[in-house]
Amino acid sequence: MKKISVIVPCYNVEREIDRCVQSLVAQSLSISNMELIFVDDASEDSTAQKLSVWEARYPDSIIVIRCTENGKQGTARNIGMQYATGEYIGFVDSDDYVESAMYREMCRIADDERVDMVTCLFVREEEDGTIAIDAEKRADAGKSIWIRTEEERKKYMKNGSGGGVWSSIYRREFIIKKQLWFPEGVRYEDNYWGAFLAQALSGYYIINKPFYHYVIHNNSTIMQTNAVHHLDRLVVELMKVEEYERRGLLEKYHDEIEFNFLKMYFINTIRILFVRFREIPYDIIYIMQQNVKELFPDYRQNPYLKELPQLQWELLKMVEIPLNKEKIDILADGYRKGLRGWQNQQKGWNS
Repeated sequence: MKKISVIVPCYNVEREIDRCVQSLVAQSLSISNMELIFVDDASEDSTAQKLSVWEARYPDSIIVIRCTENGKQGTARNIGMQYATGEYIGFVDSDDYVESAMYREMCRIADDERVDMVTCLFVREEEDGTIAIDAEKRADAGKSIWIRTEEERKKYMKNGSGGGVWSSIYRREFIIKKQLWFPEGVRYEDNYWGAFLAQALSGYYIINKPFYHYVIHNNSTIMQTNAVHHLDRLVVELMKVEEYERRGLLEKYHDEIEFNFLKMYFINTIRILFVRFREIPYDIIYIMQQNVKELFPDYRQNPYLKELPQLQWELLKMVEIPLNKEKIDILADGYRKGLRGWQNQQKGWNS
């Protein structure tokens, strides 16, 4: 058995894929202990050919799976998990890269602490390698954190562990037992994974080191402007509510589920619509208002709302405001100006 299987969905990344693969084969864990699974999601450039070269170089450690139709990252990750045989499973985005010590250190801690998940810090960097947002040290890092009580479960559901699916490793036996999977055919699949990971985890460990490099591309999923796939996040949040109901969890964790829905479905999506769309899809905002009121009619009584930062609270107020296109444009312009002011302030502090 390989120590770890690392699953990498790939789609049209001919410029970045070599850097990603090189960072994986150069791991201090040793390539012989790794199973690298690259799922080419019907790329239309030379990604598949480049992967074939790497597969030929490391036939005992690299597997390339070629899809005939593009199923998006959720599908690619699910396919990769079906092939994985390692003791642990990790995920890397194909336009990112990792530090050489990442998987040796993460696997060592997972072995020693016997936790379900080990995660690390990450840095956001520009395409030219400059750091856009540095990693923030965590006060809760460097120790195992166990989820044994309902209150501890609720706390984790509300706060999470701060990492991404790509900056963590998971015990494969745990993934199989808890039947964790990604929704297929939609973007923002990580939001679904994280929600039901929170229901399954019994223990995790955060490493206070930035092993993962999250590279910001203007054409990446989260950065694209006027892209309809940003609306997938709404679909995913509604899928989550439906699944919570199916599992009988909505009543048990009502406040936590409601709070996260308000943030993910409404607040964060409004921010994306204001920043990533030149022409705001007004009708979508009306539907969002309606869905919040129908699914969570008493949301204003949620005990966690007092924890919202002021700007997020102001965005949430839009649920109750009678809106027309003119009002939405005014609110969007005000938000953009406030965001630019905050960004300029951050640059001043960091210079």
